[in-house]
Amino acid sequence: MPQARPELNSLAVIVPLYNVMTQRGGDVLQATLGSIEASLTYFDHKYPQAAAIKAEVVIVDDGSTDNTMEIVEQFAKDKPNYQLIKLPMNLGTAAARNLGVKFSQAQALFFCDGDDRFLPEHIFIAFSVLNQAVPQSYQTQTNPEYFGAVRTGIYTHDSLHPHWQKALENSIPLNLCVRREVHEFIGGFPEDAVFRDFKYGTEDIAYATWLQPFCHQARLGRKTVEYIRYPGSYFERQLAKFQAPPGTITDDLDPADHVHQMEINQIIQDRLNKLHQKLSSPELVT
Repeated sequence: MPQARPELNSLAVIVPLYNVMTQRGGDVLQATLGSIEASLTYFDHKYPQAAAIKAEVVIVDDGSTDNTMEIVEQFAKDKPNYQLIKLPMNLGTAAARNLGVKFSQAQALFFCDGDDRFLPEHIFIAFSVLNQAVPQSYQTQTNPEYFGAVRTGIYTHDSLHPHWQKALENSIPLNLCVRREVHEFIGGFPEDAVFRDFKYGTEDIAYATWLQPFCHQARLGRKTVEYIRYPGSYFERQLAKFQAPPGTITDDLDPADHVHQMEINQIIQDRLNKLHQKLSSPELVT
């Protein structure tokens, strides 16, 4: 990665939405939006230079066919730091997130789906750590002297096996704060159709896999976000696996899913190879 000053002067929370009112209900959507607003308020009160930080919320309605956007518009009507983007058709969560990043101006990126929640201290803690130099013990001659991403702990109502709790915290973007330059370097979230066809999604795992080798990541044990299990969600379908020791319960994949998984693995590896080639490009040497 190219060198850069650690100081950041802007942040954005990217919120993809699709039929949240139909799938989860108005209370859930209001709670999610309220949690983001509460976290921004906490940041304003606690961060010493908060007045100099531009904070925005970019909400991308991914072709909802219900009244999700009406609720959002009502919530955001007196908030000039909110951007509302409505897509004419459903493109998927990955595409909505990537589009939200493109519409934002921020140097530090947060992500929150329409049915998850930030705890009040989340933005303050993650941004504070991201916006400082890496300790000398982590620095090398070839790596940037700043954190490229920060991950915090995740609170769930369900008790998970420690292995899967750690895996969850290392994969989903809910507990992530990442520098924009890192997001752009790895190419954002995968928009290939196969990720949407696969039973368990895995766009988040792909993103985390591409992120891992190319920047310093700070990992904090403090739980600053809440990941909620809803009926029919990926989390719901894999709960038994997540509560058992690794290897005890395997994913229930039909032949089509096995094909999808193989294609996804190849896509992940191909982009990893391209990123390593990109990293060695003379254009990135400063």
